Amino acid sequence: MAIQKPDWFKMDPAKFLCDAQVDVMSTLELGACLRLLCRQWIDGCIPDDQRVLARLCRLDAAAMGEAWVTLSNFFPIVEAGKRANRFMWIEREKVIADLERKSDEGTRAARKRWASKRSERIAPDATPNAGPNGSPMPDPMQDQTRAEQTRTEKNSSSEQQTCSDVARLSTQKKTSKPPSQEACRLAALLKSEILRNKADYRVMPAQERNWSTTAQRMLDIDKREPAGIADLIRWVQRDEFWMANVLSMDTLREKFDQLALKRAHSKTNGQAARKAAQYPNWLPPQNIPDDYISEGTKRKQAIEASRQVAHG
Repeated sequence: MAIQKPDWFKMDPAKFLCDAQVDVMSTLELGACLRLLCRQWIDGCIPDDQRVLARLCRLDAAAMGEAWVTLSNFFPIVEAGKRANRFMWIEREKVIADLERKSDEGTRAARKRWASKRSERIAPDATPNAGPNGSPMPDPMQDQTRAEQTRTEKNSSSEQQTCSDVARLSTQKKTSKPPSQEACRLAALLKSEILRNKADYRVMPAQERNWSTTAQRMLDIDKREPAGIADLIRWVQRDEFWMANVLSMDTLREKFDQLALKRAHSKTNGQAARKAAQYPNWLPPQNIPDDYISEGTKRKQAIEASRQVAHG
């Protein structure tokens, strides 16, 4: 598996400057040494060719020849045509080994998650000759680890997977029990009352199911009595104003207390109107006490009585 080159290396300035070979270097030799160390970190080694090294160090042949007297011991030969500094070699190998270990662990974890997802999605009646992914086609390209995938992309994919898992769990927790028969009857009552006022009013099955869920919440959360909800539904759909404004169980739940007050007020006004209708004339009934009869009414009664006596 291809492993990307290590991006950076750590260096202890105190140890580096205290090294006996570094301590005797001139400023020019020290600059050339640092450039060659960086090249070794990138390529793994430096070429054993003084002309190429002079170009890498940005020096002419004479200056490189003088500097190479000191630098040659700092970069010994490791194999034919190659030189390397021992400290940089060891440090680079450690970093590459750590990158390979992390890459292998990530690859194994990704393949394990992929196999788990495929096993969950394989249909019971899958093709007998199908592969591990439930298809006769070979494994998709996604099963192969991309060498150019960066650690940031891996972390982003892991975070997206975690967020989706959390969202799925929260959705499962929020799933409520199905509405009771009482809640379904209340939803059906609202539908029938609306259709009684407007026969062509469209109430979809999904809408009626939502009404049942809202009615269940009114019973469980709001602690409403089923009979009280049913009575209010009937009153609302018989009121000239509210029948056109309360066309769903959600609206009924939202305005329940307001509607209940309106209904109680309308009952009080209705009782007063019925009492007034019993006495259409100015003459009160004979059984009303005199204390409740005004002076004007008494005078009119006296005049009427005197007329009856005169005609009698």
